Amino acid sequence: MRLRSLALIVLFAGLVTGCRSTAEVAEPMGQFFNGSRSTSSVASFDADLASQLRDPDDTIVMIYNHGTDWGGKFQDCEPDTMPGFLEHWGANGIDGHDVLVFYLCAQVAEDFAAMGSARSRENEAVLDRLLAAGVPARNIFVVGHSGGASTALLTAERAPTKFNSAIVSAPGYGFAWLEAEGAGDQWIDVEYDKWRSALAYADDMSAFALLYEGDMWAPPGDATFLGSHPDVTVVTVYDTNLDGELCKGLDEPHFYWWTACFAQNEMRDVERFVLERLENREWVL
Repeated sequence: MRLRSLALIVLFAGLVTGCRSTAEVAEPMGQFFNGSRSTSSVASFDADLASQLRDPDDTIVMIYNHGTDWGGKFQDCEPDTMPGFLEHWGANGIDGHDVLVFYLCAQVAEDFAAMGSARSRENEAVLDRLLAAGVPARNIFVVGHSGGASTALLTAERAPTKFNSAIVSAPGYGFAWLEAEGAGDQWIDVEYDKWRSALAYADDMSAFALLYEGDMWAPPGDATFLGSHPDVTVVTVYDTNLDGELCKGLDEPHFYWWTACFAQNEMRDVERFVLERLENREWVL
């Protein structure tokens, strides 16, 4: 009972914090990936956006949310470590659609009372700029891995009408941050309750979520509830040949979508999801 009470208190604090305007968010920083037009280094979003958007009406824009070490303490802004399939989309498009990928470098440290709120505001600030530049919400996807996946999902809860869908890998909810803080095990339960409550009762969520058997950082059973949303596709990747590896040579399942196995077995399913959502996404709000 005490843990549930704490969870409600923390969730309420998060909702209050989440009401702040994106005008308070610092200028988004990151790097664009767009084939030969890719930018060479991390810079402000506004500095390069105009040169990257050749046709806003017919460009799919992917905002990539990286994961974290000690989430909220160290933000891993390393664009050269972005999954290769995203660069492939930026260079080759998806079924005739141009794709522009923006690797968002988080500049914020999360508040323990409202985990994920700060980075979801960063995402919304990018969304607002894209919409102002003429990119239809239908053409925008927020992509993320691990802590970045959680942030992408929380953005879908926070601002569902400002983009199409989230595409996420191994969504987590604060293990690394809690470990860095030296918090007791009870706070993991509190953090999970807060994270699940925010997402389980989202009014309008569209997403493709990849979960991985054996993932110790983001146990797949903790996120299968996402499939209760009618527009959320949840795919759990299993060790089908029982050799202890989701992909040959992969020691940690958490990093599956960097592998050739993902490119061979799941990437086309994600592309089909994107194309279907472009055609059929309808907002209920």
